[in-house]
Amino acid sequence: MATKPEPDDMNASDAQGDVRSNVQDSDMDNSSGNRLDDPLARFRNWRGFLAATIAVNALFVYGMIANVADPVVSTWFKAMIWLPFNAIATALYLMFMIRLSVFGLHYVALCIALIVANWGIMFGAGG
Repeated sequence: MATKPEPDDMNASDAQGDVRSNVQDSDMDNSSGNRLDDPLARFRNWRGFLAATIAVNALFVYGMIANVADPVVSTWFKAMIWLPFNAIATALYLMFMIRLSVFGLHYVALCIALIVANWGIMFGAGG
């Protein structure tokens, strides 16, 4: 005849698992629809993502201007590195333009200006 285990006999990890599942269940039952513990909430801000993209783009352009200063390798750097980067950056800025257009036309203008600036700097840089 098997006996029911006492709470003292339970494994500590099993007890923690029960607590975690209860917390998750209560979060899912929240009537407001907000999740209480969203670890990725700070990464779901499109304006912040745009700001980070602009910073990375500025650093890339700064580095590439130095790399294309040598006329011997300028064409190779533009074709092999800068052209694919500009294609990816253009796709990102088009996505931002669509997603952020509901917040104002200044985001649309900013994205168009960044696309034009990227391509203009690439074709104007180097020899």
